[in-house]
Amino acid sequence: MKNRITAALIGTIAGVFLVSGETRSGTTNYDMSSLLFQQHPFSTAELLQPVVAIPLAPSQIRAPARIPQPTVSSRAAFREAAQQNASERRPAVLPQLSAAESQYRFKGEGLGGIISEIRLGALVHDEGPFSRNEEDGFDGNIEVLFVSPNFLDLVWGPRPHIGATINSTGDTSQVYAGLSWEWSFWDDWFAGFSLGGSVHDGKLKTIRIDRKELGCRLLFRESVEAGYRIDSRHGISLFLDHISNANICDRNEGLENYGIRYGYRF
Repeated sequence: MKNRITAALIGTIAGVFLVSGETRSGTTNYDMSSLLFQQHPFSTAELLQPVVAIPLAPSQIRAPARIPQPTVSSRAAFREAAQQNASERRPAVLPQLSAAESQYRFKGEGLGGIISEIRLGALVHDEGPFSRNEEDGFDGNIEVLFVSPNFLDLVWGPRPHIGATINSTGDTSQVYAGLSWEWSFWDDWFAGFSLGGSVHDGKLKTIRIDRKELGCRLLFRESVEAGYRIDSRHGISLFLDHISNANICDRNEGLENYGIRYGYRF
């Protein structure tokens, strides 16, 4: 019995070696790729097939849902709203002025559209270059200049003015009115002159040597001025004025005052 078992084992081992030898020598046609690339038993044929998109009809296509965006007001929106509100507050068409109304309409801003500037001055009395000194004291001066009306453009747009000069010792004082022309140069410098008339409380005729004989109660008045403006509002200037009757009366002693003035322009 042992001999049979031993012979069977030897025969089996010999057969295995024989098959192995044939495989190494290339005499067998067995292909291992059929085993390596065999389909997995749990896979399906559908998973191995490429996916093909099925086209939809136009009626079945639905637009994507629109996501609401938060509204943020821009500067342009604010400006547009402000302009609309402003247009509602003011008339769309400005009233038309007649030729006469436009001619007398005041130009510029000014105080209330009327007063252009106020000037205050401290003057030396009766010390001018065109007449001899007889009276004494100092003068305080105040002058109001008005916005030039349109019709004065024909004579280069002077500003109407009224003013007063009061003497500190009781000598000649005056009130006056007229037109003032002024020009600016070198940015903040200005110069000008004025023409007008004056009413005074001085002597018409006198034998006193300390008073002027001015001849007429109503006199012609002229002035010149030059100065510098600060911030376009404040002005400091040198000032000289002269009053006389231009020999239309028996006596004609002129009177001049000069000094410094401060002006505030509206």
